[in-house]
Amino acid sequence: MEVLAKRLKKMDADALMLVSDSIRDANMFYLTNFLAPDPFFYLGKEGSEFIIVSKMEFSRAKKESRIKDVRSTAEYGMPDLLKKYKDAQKARSELLKDVLNKEGVKRIAVPRNFPFFIAKELRDFEIVPTRLVEELRGVKNKAEIESIKKAQRACESAMDVAIEVIRKAKIDKDSLRLTSEEVKAIIEHKLINEGCGADDIIVASGKQASDPHCSGSGALETNTPIIIDIFPYLKKERYNADMTRTVLRGTPTKEIKEMYQAVLDAQNIAIGKIRAGVTGKEVHEAVYDLFQERGYESIHSTGHGVGLDIHEDPSLAENGNELKVGNVITVEPGLYDPNIGGVRLEDLVLVTAKGCKNLTRFPKQLVV
Repeated sequence: MEVLAKRLKKMDADALMLVSDSIRDANMFYLTNFLAPDPFFYLGKEGSEFIIVSKMEFSRAKKESRIKDVRSTAEYGMPDLLKKYKDAQKARSELLKDVLNKEGVKRIAVPRNFPFFIAKELRDFEIVPTRLVEELRGVKNKAEIESIKKAQRACESAMDVAIEVIRKAKIDKDSLRLTSEEVKAIIEHKLINEGCGADDIIVASGKQASDPHCSGSGALETNTPIIIDIFPYLKKERYNADMTRTVLRGTPTKEIKEMYQAVLDAQNIAIGKIRAGVTGKEVHEAVYDLFQERGYESIHSTGHGVGLDIHEDPSLAENGNELKVGNVITVEPGLYDPNIGGVRLEDLVLVTAKGCKNLTRFPKQLVV
């Protein structure tokens, strides 16, 4: 990767090294495009990059990884190291020492979540923690954007069935004959059919909706906002999407209508302000100012990057940095009142040179 080589040179580092699996570590999957549940090695330096995998994964890695140079741990004597040390982490560390010495690497850039034990074992080398990969991941290429759009379409399909079941549910006094758990199950089944998974889903009403990250439980209430937040990932491509809608069955009070309108207006202002060169802080402050003008207090950031992780660079927050062409970010202002509930609207947008492109097609409607 040419960009990686330039960044390493700027850091005065000989190479970038990762030691992890690629199911839980998005950085490893980003660099290799190889999905494996067990730790393997990546080493990238000027002019070359390679991975070292177990003998069991060697054939599959040769077929599936974007890395052309695939090596086996057996080539570096892993079976003998395991017999000698009877400790997989110790054997892995000794193997790495051998690899780094043979590659002439002394100063190594590693992610901030690099295993402490291995870093300690490599004390004869200079270890430089960095967010280099996360920064590279912030700017999406065409293929990544298409994957995110694919996940977003699945997200919208799931939102559609969720709102439809809420719309058709029978009313029993102050609640629907429908629970949060039932709606989440419907959403999850739809996502599975669309080739997606979801680690969590939010369907919260009443006072539960006043807590931004409460996933919701029990019967859904009428005449009060129901927050539905769906954030799926593609099981194959691993990219995420994110969308929130707030709906209501019954009759909203004046306070709820005003809260919903304030959130909608704040989202429109934020989307209108986004473009390359503007900071995430500026976008967040525009939302914060509108809420203050209308007598509300905002308690969370306006948005975050989305990609191989559901939360990644850049952020629309008080510490938000400059936005770049190719960033994919959520715009999700929200207001929360323990006496009323909560309102949040979330769209996914692509940052461009002159503005942004909304990747979300799903409509916004309070009363359903």
